[in-house]
Amino acid sequence: MNLFKRLIHYLNPFKSAKGTVRFMFPALISFAAVLGAAVITSEDISYVRVQASDSTVEAGKPFSVDVFAYAHVPVNAVDITLNFDKDNVEVTGVDTGQSVITIWTEEPVISENTVTMRGGTYRKGFLNEHKIATINLLAKSTGSTLLKTSEIMLLAGDGAGTKVELAENPESYVNVFIYDENTDPQSIAASIELKIITDINGDGKVTLQDVSAFMSAWHTKNIIFDFNNDGKMTFKDFSIILADMFLK
Repeated sequence: MNLFKRLIHYLNPFKSAKGTVRFMFPALISFAAVLGAAVITSEDISYVRVQASDSTVEAGKPFSVDVFAYAHVPVNAVDITLNFDKDNVEVTGVDTGQSVITIWTEEPVISENTVTMRGGTYRKGFLNEHKIATINLLAKSTGSTLLKTSEIMLLAGDGAGTKVELAENPESYVNVFIYDENTDPQSIAASIELKIITDINGDGKVTLQDVSAFMSAWHTKNIIFDFNNDGKMTFKDFSIILADMFLK
């Protein structure tokens, strides 16, 4: 019986609540110990992330989204697309003044619902996290809107244009809530703050399915779940998702 099946066996939902709780921690902690050597840090992978200037914006007001790239090996060329909903937001411009990119194949292209950023650097490449561009937007219709990166390609500065392996990153997208003048933004911000960040599958609660997804990511390194924002995926993040499962 493999480790995941053993975990499910110990946490069988048909057991009594007392029995389930009794076996929960030994099973999960034992499983985590097996994977302990596979701690994911920002030194192991490359990724792209986005960060909005505000999580809530009044309709008719401007806001921005920064696009960053993290490189664990020297990267000298990038190709990144940011997707947006044209019904909710309008892109008013792209600021590349603080970009690590020094040579653009063309200025960032704004189309109907995407912004495409392609370019490179004079040097052999950049390491660690750097800003690619700032996307300036105007909030339009009310409601939640998603801004997400896609079609990402980072190329190594190794003289061969080797494609750099990327990890899927939960911070590759942001949700921004657009409200009207009759809505209290503080109440919206409070409800957003209460969102369960460890709800990996987005079903509104933290369950064994989320813990299983976390463990799978820890093992494969394809996704980063860094709940405490320390730049690593470690046993601390494991304890956070466990606490959310039991206490929320």
